[in-house]
Amino acid sequence: MSCDPFEWTCARCGKTYPHPFFRSYPREFWKDNKKRVGDACERCRNEVDDKNARRRKGRSGSNVVGR
Repeated sequence: MSCDPFEWTCARCGKTYPHPFFRSYPREFWKDNKKRVGDACERCRNEVDDKNARRRKGRSGSNVVGR
């Protein structure tokens, strides 16, 4: 861990971002078979949001042909 006050680490992938204006996104995600909450980078945010959208679409049955 660095002493730089602008440096932060993505809670999901562990990548460190030194840029003070790089955006972090609070998200719920699974890591090590546990549900966690933390700041995620943009790449991880897109992966988490995409998985959640596919899960919701599958539950509603809207992706079934003929409905």
